[in-house]
Amino acid sequence: MEKSQSIKSIAAALQMFQGKMSKIKKDSNNPFFKSKYASLSTILEHIQEPLAECGISFAQFPDGTSLCTIIMHGDSGEWMQANYDICPVKNDPQAIGSAITYARRYALGAVLGLNIDDDDDANAATGKTESKPQQQAAQPKGADAAADLPW
Repeated sequence: MEKSQSIKSIAAALQMFQGKMSKIKKDSNNPFFKSKYASLSTILEHIQEPLAECGISFAQFPDGTSLCTIIMHGDSGEWMQANYDICPVKNDPQAIGSAITYARRYALGAVLGLNIDDDDDANAATGKTESKPQQQAAQPKGADAAADLPW
């Protein structure tokens, strides 16, 4: 991440923005993974007005193998930016466009602190497909719920 020398004003504006935001509904289906996700257009629709109210704007620049996302504060000129690696499955326009759109969604979610995704405890990133811990012996009804936790 790179940033302006001071981020005091942009930090306050981001705090205000995050206070205005609610969870963004997952409106699209991924039939390959049988999952839902929030589309880029839905994310943009939800963040546009609250960002403007807080004096924040952003820009995203695909540059070869990465996407640069920059968040800017209009009044102070302060900024923060980060790069997100783009890894298309194939080297054709459709795959590259899809990878850019994917990167844009996830980069915006991360840098703005958006509430979009369910937490899968990093199972997808580590290649684990089972999202629930294996159950041991059945607990009697009324047993302490903490007994079911994996730790």
